[in-house]
Amino acid sequence: MRPPGLYYEDWHMPKGDDDQIIRKITEEFGPDSGEAKTMRLMLDYREMYGPHVPLAAAGHLDVILDHTELAAVLTEPLGCTPDDARQTLHSLHAQGLLLVADDGSLWTTIPPGTPLSAPGGGWSFVEKKVDEPTD
Repeated sequence: MRPPGLYYEDWHMPKGDDDQIIRKITEEFGPDSGEAKTMRLMLDYREMYGPHVPLAAAGHLDVILDHTELAAVLTEPLGCTPDDARQTLHSLHAQGLLLVADDGSLWTTIPPGTPLSAPGGGWSFVEKKVDEPTD
């Protein structure tokens, strides 16, 4: 599945198993280095998104979640913690049910090839959930 837009042009695929990757990074840069923190985040993304991570889109979704009330709004109706809401939103994103538009806003979507997808089997952007954060 290749979502449309600028946020889906850069795909990352860490090579090796998680322990091997993080061990190599921490040996080279240190366990508390920026590189180690970034790689831990990449490995968290890999767990949610699979082997190919839409790096810019996943990172921007985290920015949205850090700077809007979206995750907090979901905690009460879902009966979950903010971390669980965050994980759920990343899961929906990984399935193509949420996408980041080129303007940085987050939309519910319908992937191509499904009964309600756009004519010709394209992506349907259904409802804007949140604008791009301004701060």
